[in-house]
Amino acid sequence: MLVIVITGLPGSGKTIASDMAREMGLPVITMGDVIREEASREGISPSKTSIVLRLRDGTRFVADRILQKIPMSDVVVIDGARSIREIEAIEDALSTKVVLVYIVAPWRQRFERLLSRGRPDDPKVIEDFLMRDLRELRYGLGDLIARADYILVNDSSIEEFKDRVRKLLNSLLTLNKAP
Repeated sequence: MLVIVITGLPGSGKTIASDMAREMGLPVITMGDVIREEASREGISPSKTSIVLRLRDGTRFVADRILQKIPMSDVVVIDGARSIREIEAIEDALSTKVVLVYIVAPWRQRFERLLSRGRPDDPKVIEDFLMRDLRELRYGLGDLIARADYILVNDSSIEEFKDRVRKLLNSLLTLNKAP
């Protein structure tokens, strides 16, 4: 099984990359959906839920929930890992090495994207944006860049970035089929 995990700071382009994978017919599981489902169940914001879950239930909790949603498939894309522990949980459970794709983008572009995206938990002011980045980095997101198999830079047009994602995914699929 080929497991591709997409990660990066908020607003970097993970959703665009995941959407491209879906367009290519690949199953995509989003870790943020677990957070949003739990937030709804607990009646608190997704940002608070993200912290509570990891403190109360451990650093592998979100990954463990995602694993319950993995379809029977030769390839699966997981969007939104935040730490090495989550990657390890996926690798341990599926007995396979994860291909980690880290997406980076300039902070100003990420902030503008989040402002225009309109999710209820997106920051509205720069201070909240910086605090969210800090929280994500404290989860271990920064460590994942050192573990990344591929780093995609998203600092151009959406079409150019989609093309980079498509090329990378096609390359990974081709390598996965090679004897």
